[in-house]
Amino acid sequence: MDQTISHILEQLNQVLPYDSASVQLFKGNELQIVGGRGWKNEQEVIGLRFPIPGDNPNSIVIETGKPYYLADVGQKYPAFQLPPANGIVSWLGVPLIVQNKIIGLLSIDSMQPNRFTGEDINVATEFANQVGIALENARIYEETQTLAITDTLTGIYNRRGLFQLGEFEFQRARRTQRPFCAMMLDIDHFKRINDQHSHAVGDQILQRFAERCQKNLRTIDLFGRYGGEEFIMLLPETNLEVAQVIANRLHQSIIRSPYSSDVGDLRITASIGVVEAHPNESLERLIERADAALYKAKNKGRNCIVIDE
Repeated sequence: MDQTISHILEQLNQVLPYDSASVQLFKGNELQIVGGRGWKNEQEVIGLRFPIPGDNPNSIVIETGKPYYLADVGQKYPAFQLPPANGIVSWLGVPLIVQNKIIGLLSIDSMQPNRFTGEDINVATEFANQVGIALENARIYEETQTLAITDTLTGIYNRRGLFQLGEFEFQRARRTQRPFCAMMLDIDHFKRINDQHSHAVGDQILQRFAERCQKNLRTIDLFGRYGGEEFIMLLPETNLEVAQVIANRLHQSIIRSPYSSDVGDLRITASIGVVEAHPNESLERLIERADAALYKAKNKGRNCIVIDE
């Protein structure tokens, strides 16, 4: 999306030269600047919000669904005399419309009074029509990409997403010769939950389990659903000793209290296998060894942790 917005603002400057411009999209009941060009400090501008309705020209664009032009915006809206907007004299706002729905606006600014003409407004309006389509396509693409790496049931990474992001972290660990561990988790006797209560209840348990595990994550950890009732956690900057502490804490959290479901609270246990990466080992091989450690935990009677060298 950021690249799309940057490209849009570059193209706009070619067809309608400006001193500064911004793309603003709805975030709740406010418009938020999500991209800007021509500002002295763009980071100061990105993220600024305008209440809708509110005492700003943006509101008029949204309420009317039409372009709104002010030859001297500071006279009507004194806020434009203050940073970061000070210096803007001519202001043109054009709605961004997709399928008859206003999704935001395109703000075009000049430090000169009476900068924009009626023809300029027509050009900006036609341009904004194309912008709306481009932004919607970018949004759909981003959502598709997110869905491609996300497990739809639990909202965590799926196997594909975990391998994609995990490979990046794993290669970084190899380059810097830092420790890296993998942890495989399996909900014990999960089939019984499906058989005794229903797959819908089983899905609820998977969701609650993922939520509880996420609460035990560090910011650097990667967590995903490997398949079925198996989950995997990748632990950058972590040696086997620290990984064991993390696994113990996670295991206690998993078994400490029951999980809510449509048939009431259910208690579950989990088996965990933990391994540390070897020199010149691939991520795939590391995960295979974590899976083997998990298998050992199951063979020991489940509800336990196996740490494998």
